[in-house]
Amino acid sequence: MKKLLYKMNENHTNQQGLTLEEIAVHKQALKIAIAEQQKNVNEAYRQVVAPFSEAKSVSGYIGGRLLNSFTMIESAIWGFRLISRIFRIFRKFR
Repeated sequence: MKKLLYKMNENHTNQQGLTLEEIAVHKQALKIAIAEQQKNVNEAYRQVVAPFSEAKSVSGYIGGRLLNSFTMIESAIWGFRLISRIFRIFRKFR
């Protein structure tokens, strides 16, 4: 039993030779590093969420994107019609 208690006390000794002041300085440095990482995570979150936060609602986001891309949709429709008419012309000459 005494050997077990001796081993338990041995595990809790300071093996690296750090003083309380050094531990406090290290703890403060870790807190600063954690705060910096938290700041980086928050900034990354804002960058990811920014497009969605500009729109007040999901329908506003989709509607705004749809109206802004109306010319692309219109161009695609006109292109489809043009290709369809060209294929119809070739079918007539077969």
